[in-house]
Amino acid sequence: MNKEKLSHKEEAHMAIARGDWKKALEAFRRHCEEEPEDLRSRLKVGELLERLGRKKEAVEVYQEAAEAYARDGFILQAISVNKIILRINPSLQDISDRLSQLCREKEREGKIPQALAKIPLFSELSPQELQSLLRQVKAAGFPKDASICREGEKGDSLCILCRGEIAISKELGKGKEVRIRHLREGDIFGEFGFFTDGKRHATLRATTECEILEIPREGLDGVIRTYPRVREALENLFRERVLDTFLALSPLFSSLRPEERGEVLKRFILRKVPEGTILFRRGDPPGSLYMVKSGEVEISVRNRPGQKVILEIQRSGNFFGEISLLVDRPRMTDARTIRLSELLELTKKDFHACLQRFPGLHSTVKEISSMRLARIKAALSQEGIERAKEAMV
Repeated sequence: MNKEKLSHKEEAHMAIARGDWKKALEAFRRHCEEEPEDLRSRLKVGELLERLGRKKEAVEVYQEAAEAYARDGFILQAISVNKIILRINPSLQDISDRLSQLCREKEREGKIPQALAKIPLFSELSPQELQSLLRQVKAAGFPKDASICREGEKGDSLCILCRGEIAISKELGKGKEVRIRHLREGDIFGEFGFFTDGKRHATLRATTECEILEIPREGLDGVIRTYPRVREALENLFRERVLDTFLALSPLFSSLRPEERGEVLKRFILRKVPEGTILFRRGDPPGSLYMVKSGEVEISVRNRPGQKVILEIQRSGNFFGEISLLVDRPRMTDARTIRLSELLELTKKDFHACLQRFPGLHSTVKEISSMRLARIKAALSQEGIERAKEAMV
């Protein structure tokens, strides 16, 4: 029985599975001669040359692929390959200059804005700001089924998927996970931890071979020192991606439609608050509603004997301060930051404007506030102190 002849590409993958790099290199090169437009296979040639220690040849292959990607308008892929070249030989800065030149040529043709339009941070920057930012980018490749990060791990960087697909899942407890969605080329991820607590808030696994670009915080900070307007682009990204997630998951704002949440978002003011700051005390006139972006805020009361009773510790995504606004009476609790915090403030005027604009929000606030009032009243009575503490554990 005659077996169907394998293609050169299939032979190459079989050789890789056996660990035969030389055989795989020969097969991929024959495939690339037959299909010169297959840039991904050309990258495999460069990868195999690097594994075999033939770094000079690998750089030449990677350079050809980077230029081909840039000429075709695939800017993310060109950047990713360029980062691989600089990893092999950091002295080859002329390659970066050549890539920048190709990017400028594509910009004049109107291709760069189109290629980066779905990446909010990139699309808002000028060519000079963008090039400065791209110098800070690190590239990384992952094979199929590889773990990219796990929920709870440290993660203080923004990432962009430039090739392949990634599955996002969340932990449900007891070792169980639920898959949420897939990331595809051009998608940005890691922004929630970057803007809040410096941790990954989901588990990511490569469902295909993929490449990502990573922008570390220290790199972004350096760019901001030179181009302060980049901070504005980051703040816009935070509002569009992170704040909207906060509101969508918040029991207070989850009933709003996406376009309604957008209207509410515009009213929030971001504040950096030092540790130990008193935001308000019991008896103060009604002021703002707060939502915690990062840090921690202690909500407490004093019972009749004058003892302090901690009601809640508000953390990222939690809100507080709505009761006095709703009933238009003095504050019933004390609120103090217990570490450096970033808070989103909604003023009294804007809070009431939102209640008038979205009637359903009023009933939600009233329901949540009623439950909080019950806890406060219990804590203010001597016999309810221990029960209040246990309820907050």
